[in-house]
Amino acid sequence: MDTNDETIRPEAKVVILRDFCVRSKGADCNRCESACPKAAISFSDEGLPVIDAQSCSVCGICYGICDSFSSNRVTMLDLHARVKRIAARGDKAFFTCKENIFPGFEVSGNVIVLPCLACLSPEFWTLLLSENILVRVACDIRYCADCERAGSIAEDLYSHAIATAEKWTGNKVGFSEEIPEKKALINELANPNDVDRRSMFTNIFEDVGDIATGKRRIRESGVLQRFAERRERSKVLAALSFAETDILNADLSLGRNRKIMTPKRQMLLEAILANPEIAKNIPVFIASIDHDRCQTHKACLSACPTGALSLDPETEKLRHDARYCIACGICVDICPNAAMSIVERTATCF
Repeated sequence: MDTNDETIRPEAKVVILRDFCVRSKGADCNRCESACPKAAISFSDEGLPVIDAQSCSVCGICYGICDSFSSNRVTMLDLHARVKRIAARGDKAFFTCKENIFPGFEVSGNVIVLPCLACLSPEFWTLLLSENILVRVACDIRYCADCERAGSIAEDLYSHAIATAEKWTGNKVGFSEEIPEKKALINELANPNDVDRRSMFTNIFEDVGDIATGKRRIRESGVLQRFAERRERSKVLAALSFAETDILNADLSLGRNRKIMTPKRQMLLEAILANPEIAKNIPVFIASIDHDRCQTHKACLSACPTGALSLDPETEKLRHDARYCIACGICVDICPNAAMSIVERTATCF
């Protein structure tokens, strides 16, 4: 069964979402190139990122750095949905990486195995913590130092992402030195280590209830886990509408001025919606308009890659939607009257 499953499992690879790449729209950005541990990212003459498939280790660091990159298996939004399903079952969600999983070790259903922990952004962790989801990192950080997939930069990146989310939310990501392993029910009942009699019978009662309702089958079945993973991959493929070049565009017919909400910004807004108190803790950089200087030449309107700028139909003045602004700086560079600037605010401006 596992062999057959592997034959239909698509090869893991990084795909490029060109709508989210601000460099191709004129911004001076090369964060993905700088962060790639394998120097597998370069840029075309049009400014689009290009991936050297021979060099790319599919570590996923670029996912956490920029919205322009995604896995062909699962998006960050789908991954968040999976964590919420785990939490809905009353389980903690454990995150680990492939470097910590050895042959023959089968993880529990509440463990998410990533190519590298650095593929998760501060916004992702912030959303989980703002929803009070119990999350744990389960790994041996000693493996990071000589990781062939992601290199030593990975530990710095995921530590920074987690520390940032903790600072913004005031909540903590837990750490575990052990990765939960899939166990048969009979083994759990026969080996109630570190559990008193009352807790043991409580666990037995809950397990019997889970079996009756199917919850345990969903939680522990490897077949169902693989089915869920295949369903998620199908959703990703449908959403991304793969082209042969793996460089994707949402819908050019809608024009460049349509509003584009980046996944990281969407997760940040959802986090604030879940816990509005954290907004004051989150610094954001956005564009600011000097209306005394602005003569509405409209150059910035056509250049804005997310549609954060628009004209007020009543006053015909330029207006700005901070929720969509990603501080790419294109409007600053293109304005002939120096009416645009980038300023620091807090997320309360959303």
